[in-house]
Amino acid sequence: MPLLQLPPETLFQIFDYVGSSYFRSDLSRLTVSKQWSKFAHTECFLDFYVTQKTLRRLISSPYVELSASLVKDSMKTLDLDLEGFQDWDSIPPSQHDSQAANVTAWNGAHGRAVRAAWTTELNNDLLYLSTIVKQSQKLRILRIQATSELHPQLLTRRDYLFLSTLRDFLSVSNITCLELDLCGTRLRPLQNQDHGEEIHICRSIAALLTKLRRLRLRMRTICADVLKPRQDSTELCLNEVLINLGLSNESPLITSTMHATCCGSSPGGILQLKADMEEQAQVLVAQMEAPKIVRILTHAPPHIEMRAFDALTGRNVKLSEGAEWDDDGEVIED
Repeated sequence: MPLLQLPPETLFQIFDYVGSSYFRSDLSRLTVSKQWSKFAHTECFLDFYVTQKTLRRLISSPYVELSASLVKDSMKTLDLDLEGFQDWDSIPPSQHDSQAANVTAWNGAHGRAVRAAWTTELNNDLLYLSTIVKQSQKLRILRIQATSELHPQLLTRRDYLFLSTLRDFLSVSNITCLELDLCGTRLRPLQNQDHGEEIHICRSIAALLTKLRRLRLRMRTICADVLKPRQDSTELCLNEVLINLGLSNESPLITSTMHATCCGSSPGGILQLKADMEEQAQVLVAQMEAPKIVRILTHAPPHIEMRAFDALTGRNVKLSEGAEWDDDGEVIED
């Protein structure tokens, strides 16, 4: 029997087995025939991986409405990968002192305007994507990774993700898995908003704890509020929580041990933040119906060794270099 004469439910199983990456690697595979395309498009956007460049191309395409509709109706996983501004060659360096002159140019009015315009365009693109996300009935997994810009060496690190943009993504109602690795950028206010506005996303994340099964976080600023559900419960379906306070090895421009800072102006540094997070993690465990793993991870200087506090056992474990956040590790004896 020819493939396309099989029952639709069987065809969906076959295309699901092939996987969305097969179609994304060569988009001509979507256009074998009209009947084929129906199944191929659905599978292609099931696990939707998008970078800032592919998002810009999608929005600039004359077929943007069709693509948006396919994404909305098919997407179960959104994997968003951001790397910040990359077009550092758009201002040619000086022939005499390329590095210093290039830094001066990027710190000048024109260089700042170029980056500001790019940042606004990026966040507008992300807001468009968030409108699709909020309409998707099938979306269950939301992953956002934002790494540091690979800027010229003498330039200082710059933030490029707006607080309002992330809040818009977090207003989605039906996700069960949230993974945010935002160690490359702090959240910043819109340029036309009061800069005295509190840059605090933790409560918006905590509002999702009653719906999530899995939460993984790494952010430049964080506090224990992120682990406080808005309503008391002892039956949270949440069963996996991994929060990494370490920012080391995030970028080749960073060679020292770095950690997240506490939201606001809380004193005590990383030691107080770590203690607060570990204490609240244990409180959260008592509210979870069937916890599997709840960890607060940090880096221990001077060798950037990763350690994890296990909130289920109250013990610390040492993880090997390059280990996953949920690896077993080696128990550290008191």
